[in-house]
Amino acid sequence: MKTSGLNALTIVLMLCFQLSTYAQPAIEMSGYITEMPSYRWQKTADKGVWDNLIHNRINLKYNPKSNLNFTIALRNRFFLGETVRNNPLYKYYMDNDQGWVDMSFNWGTGKAYVVNTIADRLFVEHIWGNIKIKAGRQRVVWGQSRVWNANDLFNPYSFYDFDYPERPGMDGLSLKYLNTGNAKLEAVLKVDGNKELTSALLYGFSKSNYYFQFIAGQLNQSYFVMGSGWKINFKHSDFYGEFSYLSSFDQPKPNIYMLSTGSAYTINHSIKLSGEYLYASNLNSSFSGFDDLSFSRTSVQKLSISKHSYNLALSLPINPQFHFTFDYTGFAYPVFKNYYISPTIEYALKESLHLSGILQLFSNGNTQPNQMIVSTFIRLKKVF
Repeated sequence: MKTSGLNALTIVLMLCFQLSTYAQPAIEMSGYITEMPSYRWQKTADKGVWDNLIHNRINLKYNPKSNLNFTIALRNRFFLGETVRNNPLYKYYMDNDQGWVDMSFNWGTGKAYVVNTIADRLFVEHIWGNIKIKAGRQRVVWGQSRVWNANDLFNPYSFYDFDYPERPGMDGLSLKYLNTGNAKLEAVLKVDGNKELTSALLYGFSKSNYYFQFIAGQLNQSYFVMGSGWKINFKHSDFYGEFSYLSSFDQPKPNIYMLSTGSAYTINHSIKLSGEYLYASNLNSSFSGFDDLSFSRTSVQKLSISKHSYNLALSLPINPQFHFTFDYTGFAYPVFKNYYISPTIEYALKESLHLSGILQLFSNGNTQPNQMIVSTFIRLKKVF
């Protein structure tokens, strides 16, 4: 059984209230609300699926002192449509919280709708000189690559979930030490919903135009992990990557090697081209399908669905209001049979109001008939 999320949330709010009696509170609030209808068509299905998502995020940060803060972030979603109607188990998928503390709640469910709130950030942070300690649900950012993060042991995410830019967090404790130069040391401990521990150390340093990091630890009390990451900046380009080696505590299991590396090039300070490659020794060398490409939290052991994966991307600002992006990902070989394509166009109606059109296409040319899934989204987003 997971620890009650309501109890944890109540304790944090009580602490904030008590602190406010001793110091003038400094509270910051931000967030957004989106309205996003969507339509999904599948080649092997009889008809398409219509859905609608209202997504609201609220970020609260309370600073009773300059070196102390409490942060709470709530993700509220109202999902309505045929996906819920056709899948009675979807409400449980929405309510799934993989953290040690269960902070996900379905406020309402029906035949065709689910209303859910999850606290994906809830932590206290204290700074003593060069030392920063953070306890609670937080996000640990160790990745250097754009698409696949082989060094992300604590809170991996789905690259295909475009409507979740904040990405998931983890329940645990982190300690960061920054020296007077350009080096840092981090120690992180995570407890998941199965009460399994993941812990690791990171040492990173930067000089001039490059950054290197080295990690060592253990994953889910099952694997010993060693790895490294890097990012090198040239005049108009970046070269980055990550490598991780996983050795099982259970000897019969094979060791796992993961390498993600890529480069990004900027033209005229605006147009950006990037490419990235992933090798994961534990995944199939042949493409099998899109079943594991879910819009939920994933695992560092399942960064993709094939041993070899490739990504090409373009970011093109057409004018100050219009922005176009394009992503192509190929799986296994040949990459032009098994792929993911996603063009996006975004228009700024106002500084804080954006309208976007997104298309996602998954194609598996290894099946007969060809498995193809096309999803279209129209999103209106108001930031506050």
